[in-house]
Amino acid sequence: MKNGYFRIRNPFAAFRKTMLRRMLVVSLLASVIPVIAVGVSSYLFSSSAIRNEVDQANARVLKHASYSIDSTLQRVRSNALQMLLGSFFSSNLTELKWNNYSGFYSSLFKNLSSLQNSNAEVGQIVMYIAEDDYLISPDGGGRKLRSEEERSQLRGWMASSEAMNWVHEPFAFLPALSNGTVGVTLVCQVPFQSSEPIGLLFVQLAPSFLQENMTKYSVYEGEQSFILDDKGEWVVSSGGQKVPDGLFEKVREQAASGSPFSFRWDNRDYLVTSHISSFNGWTYLDMVPIRELNAKSRGIAVITVAIIVIFLLLGGAATAWGTRRVYRPIEHLVSLVRGGRPGDPLADEIGYVQTRWAELNRETSGLQAELREQLPAIREAYALQFLQGHFAHYTLEQLEGMFERYEVPFRQAHAVFVLTYDQSPGSGSRFKASDKELIVFTIKNIAQDMLEQSGGKGIAVNLLNDKIAVWLWEDTDDSEDWYTGVHQFAKQLIDILSDYLKLPVTVGAGDSAGPPHEMPMRFGQAAMALRARFWAGTGQVIRSGDTGEAEPKPYPYPFEIEAGLEQALRVGDAAEAERQLERFAVYAQETLRETERIRTAYYQLMTATMRVAFIMNLKLEDLGDPSATHIDPYRQMNECRSIGELNDWFREQLVKPIARKMAQRQNQEYERTLDIAASFIQENYHLDLSLDQVAETCGLSPPYFSKLFKRVMGVSFIEYLTAYRIDQAKIWLRSTELSVTEVAEKVGYQPKNFIRVFKKQTGCTPGQFREAESGPT
Repeated sequence: MKNGYFRIRNPFAAFRKTMLRRMLVVSLLASVIPVIAVGVSSYLFSSSAIRNEVDQANARVLKHASYSIDSTLQRVRSNALQMLLGSFFSSNLTELKWNNYSGFYSSLFKNLSSLQNSNAEVGQIVMYIAEDDYLISPDGGGRKLRSEEERSQLRGWMASSEAMNWVHEPFAFLPALSNGTVGVTLVCQVPFQSSEPIGLLFVQLAPSFLQENMTKYSVYEGEQSFILDDKGEWVVSSGGQKVPDGLFEKVREQAASGSPFSFRWDNRDYLVTSHISSFNGWTYLDMVPIRELNAKSRGIAVITVAIIVIFLLLGGAATAWGTRRVYRPIEHLVSLVRGGRPGDPLADEIGYVQTRWAELNRETSGLQAELREQLPAIREAYALQFLQGHFAHYTLEQLEGMFERYEVPFRQAHAVFVLTYDQSPGSGSRFKASDKELIVFTIKNIAQDMLEQSGGKGIAVNLLNDKIAVWLWEDTDDSEDWYTGVHQFAKQLIDILSDYLKLPVTVGAGDSAGPPHEMPMRFGQAAMALRARFWAGTGQVIRSGDTGEAEPKPYPYPFEIEAGLEQALRVGDAAEAERQLERFAVYAQETLRETERIRTAYYQLMTATMRVAFIMNLKLEDLGDPSATHIDPYRQMNECRSIGELNDWFREQLVKPIARKMAQRQNQEYERTLDIAASFIQENYHLDLSLDQVAETCGLSPPYFSKLFKRVMGVSFIEYLTAYRIDQAKIWLRSTELSVTEVAEKVGYQPKNFIRVFKKQTGCTPGQFREAESGPT
């Protein structure tokens, strides 16, 4: 049937390769996509609005529940604290118990009962008395501890650094709660904030209190509520379920944004709202099934789909009619370009025009390629002459014509900086000192490659004096911000060149970017900035504005820093001497800012340093270098090529050796002084000795003697005297039959103070020590 009369034709064949088909597709997409986007966005907006309302409501509920629970915890803690600070617990409980054993426990029972009766939320109250190993509560009376597990747990809380704290953990001596709930318990040391507590108070809240606060606000079917402690452990939930795995970590991730999030649990998606209490760090969670939330938006979804379908049908019809009318002028234009010649009706209408345009482009590209092969060398030669000021007599119009000829934009921001290197012996460079041309060639190529790789526009120019200039330009409205980027590029270039050459590379830059006709002036500023690298240092970007003013200033020598250095050397304080030397270097770099001024200042400082060595009877050979007498320090200083090298030489050759020698002398004097103090203490420890008496014996002021004693002996004067007296007391107790009172007098203590200090130092009383030393009879 291919050649038959009734041949079947494709009705869309005319649109297969024509411009009309493309226009129709674009028009349909332009009309369909906005309709679908509006429909989908309206549905998403309604769902999001419902979720936001529910989240805000749940957030208010959680805040209210948190406030209610936190208020109760604070009130219970306040009542417990009020009881512990009352007259009974503020007295000497140990003495009270031994004087009136039954009265002590009776008063204790009354106070605990009063605390429980005044707080309806409290479920259990238990008091632990460590010395009796006894538990007492208003409900269960008293009992001895039953297991070592209970004792171990209680010892841990007795030794805790926290005197009062709400905890969430099981206690073996408290009754177990239902549903596996651990319970919330207030643990207090008794007496409160005592360094030696005699017991612990446990106040456990009733589990029904937390359960009721989490269930009375539930609205949606399947809604779940949880309370987690600050470590993510389950405290209570509305239905008694354990917290889902991974929920607490998800809450912590979302805590910074403060927005709700979705969580899948037990094959259901939930909207989770959280609130973290500022009182104790508990996390309050509410989980609402998303299916229940979306029930209200399903009707909106049905209406939205119907609207989308209707508008799509209307938009498709209008697009087909409008596209055909727009295409008619294009069809007429193509027929005119063909000039009435026949063409394939199924071919692209503008194919002929594209073919002719491609032929012209190929011819043009060939000519441009030939020109560009010669352009880099020509443009570099022009850039060198321009930066050196050979076109200073040109007008702006003439310069713009020259820039256009060499393809350099004229109406843009321009900047220039100059690179150089410093050949230093022993630097480990891969080049020799005779490879200057090779080094300059390498610097130029690396700079040009980095410029092209970073997407910058500019040119690297060989200045024929072992330096390279980099001229950059950019079309920007903020030249200062762009110039900051130029500095970053220069710093990166320094790092790469220094790493490759193994030589220090320095960049000199002008004050700022500017119009192109100012580049010769900026180039001069950059060249001048390089001369300041002696005191400013190599391996960095130096701006001309950072090198100081051009007018000479008076010579402001820092005499106060020199005096501070001399004083530190006299007392052998190496750290202070080095700090003063660093201050001198910073001052010289920031204030003097000229090479000759800096050298002169260091000559003067060296004279002052040598004067200190002479006064202290130190010679150059005493400073650690036997050949120092044959070395000229002034010549060594002249060989330093930067302020950093100058400062390092000064520190290593003068400051450190002098300070070390003086410190050795000082330490010998300190040891002799403290030997006198120790002998005086050993001879008079039985007397009422004071720091002032011993300091006067050594001929020192009390504050200075105290600091010196602490630094050399490692302990304070009081600690040393106390330890020596207790050691002597042990000897008296071990080897004599003297009473504790007599021993106390022999070591310089009142009997009551002696027993307290002895127990604090040894962990036992003098009587217990004597009994332990004598052994079983």
